[in-house]
Amino acid sequence: MKPTKDFIFNLSAALLCFGLAGCSTPPIVQPLSNGYVEVTHPHRSLISSDDLRVSFEYRKPDGKTVLIWPSLYGAGEVIHGNVAIFVGDKAYVSSNPDDPRGTRPRLFAVQAPGLPLDITDEILWFWSKSSGKDFAKAEQQFNQAIPAATNNRLELQLEFWMGGNGWPDNATLQLDWNQMSDIMRAVKDKGTVRKDLRWGTPYIGN
Repeated sequence: MKPTKDFIFNLSAALLCFGLAGCSTPPIVQPLSNGYVEVTHPHRSLISSDDLRVSFEYRKPDGKTVLIWPSLYGAGEVIHGNVAIFVGDKAYVSSNPDDPRGTRPRLFAVQAPGLPLDITDEILWFWSKSSGKDFAKAEQQFNQAIPAATNNRLELQLEFWMGGNGWPDNATLQLDWNQMSDIMRAVKDKGTVRKDLRWGTPYIGN
């Protein structure tokens, strides 16, 4: 009986290792335009549910790939010439001890192969100035921005955590691409190179 017991033990150990390691499938590449691509990174395991992460990348003319941001929030990208606007999951220091590196959606602009720019604060400042709202409160209440292309302009749906007392639940901001160029230039001039706390991905921001 000993050989049979050994076989069962070895088989169980192998299955356990297989489950812990997981079964990886190849990334799925979805070309967008002007060299930009979405890359889906599926990971399946016997002991965990499916976990899909989508990164945003740029493929140079020579075929080399540049990682722009490792985890998209899922709001979709707007690509205008060689400029792309996207929403990325950005880590921050959380007060929750169970999730010290929580993530939140931030609005980015990139002119590949350059570094992505966190333009969220500049967008909120622009909206606050045009709407007469308090910028500090806009920063505090901001939830996410959803980009879309409309009539050769960039339309941003801004969502806030709390409305009422004259404060909107959401707002729409439209910008032409000259204004977007000014915003990107301002972030480059005033911002510094930083690294995301979870992924270590470099970007320029305040």
